[in-house]
Amino acid sequence: MMDVKTKAGINLHAVLRNIQELCDIDETAGNAVKGKKITVKFSVKGCEPMALAFDDGKCVYLRGDALKEGAKGALKLYFSSPEKFNTLVDGGKVTPIPSGAITKIGFVLKEFNILTERLAHYLQPTEAEKAELLTDKTYFKDNTTLLAYTAFHALAEIGNTDPIGREIARRMPDGNISIEVKNGPSIGISVKGGRMAAQIGGFEKPSALMVFDNLNVVNDVLNGKTDVYSAMGMGLFAISGLIPLLDNMSHLLGFVPKYLG
Repeated sequence: MMDVKTKAGINLHAVLRNIQELCDIDETAGNAVKGKKITVKFSVKGCEPMALAFDDGKCVYLRGDALKEGAKGALKLYFSSPEKFNTLVDGGKVTPIPSGAITKIGFVLKEFNILTERLAHYLQPTEAEKAELLTDKTYFKDNTTLLAYTAFHALAEIGNTDPIGREIARRMPDGNISIEVKNGPSIGISVKGGRMAAQIGGFEKPSALMVFDNLNVVNDVLNGKTDVYSAMGMGLFAISGLIPLLDNMSHLLGFVPKYLG
């Protein structure tokens, strides 16, 4: 059964956080926020908050210590429950409680709406659109990269919040995992005391390493067309380092489709 708090954390810190990269790779998204300077903070009851800071076409995702400084003067949107926030992200009608720079609420109604539509273009294309879109090499690269960022950031949220995921994370030794795609993106996941954190970019000296041979392999794995064991057998996927870290992470990865659907 899906945990609604975990789902809200994934929507905050795995799905919407992609708007940071979206503004760089997508012309429509970048143009929508060009000339804009505003920070929007999202607070969901029971979840760690985050903010997106926009500055002339660029976006920076803020969390933790970075959020404390970066969200000063922000437009703040509060959701009274994880369920309400999840409903909004899924396209339902929910009105958050605004505070802070409420004179800038128009940004959420116009420009931010454009950003979420463009994000869905990459993460949730319709089946009718998907086959044609994936024939475009640039779209394929961007789609796969954003899917990978979403999946592995979601994995960290599952390890921190999902009841079963937390049990798995507690069994993981402290260390850093680098997930790399040859000639493609890299992602880092750190584990300390059973708590997990994900970042864009790997580690210089990881405790464990996962390497995908190319973006096609990543796309096939994330879309369920193949699995890492089959890819490993074909020489398209390799692991090294602290095996207990990788073994437990693979278990957590199996929970991701349940939340991202």
